[in-house]
Formats: sequence, structure tokens, C-alpha cells
Amino acid sequence: MLSSYRLAVPLSTLLFALAGCSTPLMAPQAPTIPAQQGQQALSSAPDCCASLASLPYQPLTARETLTLDFTPQTPVHDFGDGKSFFQAFELPRHAGPVALSVTSPIRDGQVFAPTIMVLDAAFQPVRKLSSDSLEVRRPTGFSSARLDGQFSLMPGPDAQYVVIYSSEQDRRGSTSYESEAKAYARVRGLAEPAGPDPRAEHAATGQVILEIASLSGGTGMTPLPGTGAVPTRQAAAPPAQNAAPAPTPAAANDTADFDYRRMIDAALKAGDVELALELAERAERSGHPGTRAWLAERLQARMP
Repeated sequence: MLSSYRLAVPLSTLLFALAGCSTPLMAPQAPTIPAQQGQQALSSAPDCCASLASLPYQPLTARETLTLDFTPQTPVHDFGDGKSFFQAFELPRHAGPVALSVTSPIRDGQVFAPTIMVLDAAFQPVRKLSSDSLEVRRPTGFSSARLDGQFSLMPGPDAQYVVIYSSEQDRRGSTSYESEAKAYARVRGLAEPAGPDPRAEHAATGQVILEIASLSGGTGMTPLPGTGAVPTRQAAAPPAQNAAPAPTPAAANDTADFDYRRMIDAALKAGDVELALELAERAERSGHPGTRAWLAERLQARMP
């Protein structure tokens, strides 16, 4: 049900991407299931469970990134606002506050528009975020256009489980997004192609990147500002008992910049160039321009 991948490409190719290559740097992907075919598979699939309490919940740690596939092989349940393929998780206990980032890439003119539902310890819904709360992100040299967003919560009796699914209302809509051709023209300062932006159909199947990060002190990671987190793989850190005081905006930026570059250096020393690239992209989106150029210099120095 859960899958992950790693990317192995020459350093010269990575440097080209950092310099502004127009082709998204992504790992090979499974073929996209056409929206109509996915909806037919959903309509004919039986409901897996009698109640929210009987859903197959998987445990999450306080720092983890998962690639979630929503396919005809994924469990199905009727959540009251429509039957859907879903993924269900139990939040880490005694981990303090956490941030959850959700990213849904637009591929082949369609996207899985997720609803995120939070349940308490009695499996009762206490919070629901529809796909309307997610932002539409432009394509970059690292990623395709996508929906993403972030929210924080405190795991405990009032927030113990998270379910990601697509409601019937989610699937009725579509999302306008910037084409890669227009993104290329914008970055290069060229005339943008004529015509309206394409629209992505909301599909019953697709993929979502779920990232959970601890907001407690002592994790070596500052709280994630805003939205638009890029998936990373990081080792889980021991939970802290008390949340750290909120830093001032300037202090937060300085600390985050230091943390990102320190982690990028550590990734390079470990030979994990893919992780270094992902961290650089995340730093840029968190308000630290110049991180990609800084990484490019280090990659250049590593080339024979």
C-alpha cells in the first residue's frame, strides 16, 4: 500500500536541474489510471469496513514521509460524503504537536483532490479539511504542478487518527494550473504561450505525499512555515515533553536556514544526493532563496 523510491542520476544532470532545467526532476512513475476508469473501479468496489473504528489504521512516527497510492487495490469506505479509496493512520502518541504536510501532484491532466479527516480516540470525526483548503503550486524544475497544504495538531485523545480520502464533492471539481510550457516561458523571460491554463480533472485515484514533522523542541528541526513542503526522508527523533517557545520570525528564518544547510551537508557526506536536492527545494519554498545555488556549488566541487 505504501511505496517509496530513490533517484540515481549523474551529478551533471543534477546541476543542470539546479540551474533551472525546464524538465521536472522526478523518479519514474506508475502509469496514471484514467479518471473514468478509476471512478468505475471505485463504484464497483465493496466497502471494506462497517465503521470508522474498523478501518485499517497504520501507525505514524513523529518524523516520516510516505508516498500514498490511491488505486483500485486500495481499501474503500463510504464516509457519508461519498465512497472513496482511502489511507488511514494512527498519530504518534506522546510526541507533542506535529505538522502534517499533504502534496498531491497533477499528472496527465488529473489529480487526486484529498479531504483530510481527523478522528478522536473514540473514532469520532473532530476536524475535516477539504481539498478547497489546499493551494495550487506552479511546476518547478523539481516538481510538477500540484495541490498542497499543511496543518498542525496535537496528537492525543482529541486527535488520534487521520484519514485521507476523496469526497464525492472533491471529485466533482477540477483545478486550473500552470502548464510546464508556460512555466518554462516565465522562468526564461519568454513570451508565454497563448490560451487559458489547463484544468486538472479531480480523479478517484492518484498519489499523495504525506509528511509528518514534530514541532516539539529538541528535534533539530524548526517548525515548518507556510505550505508547500517537498517530500523528504528523515530519521525519527526522540519526542520531547514540552513544545519549544515560538521564535520570532527573524530568528525562525535564521535557524531554519542553518538547519537546512547543515542537513544538506550531512546528506552529501552520506552520499544521499537525492535527499540533499529535496532539502534544498524545501528550503527555497520555506523562504530561503539561494539554497539551490549553494548546493550546486557543492555538487560542482564533487564532480571529478
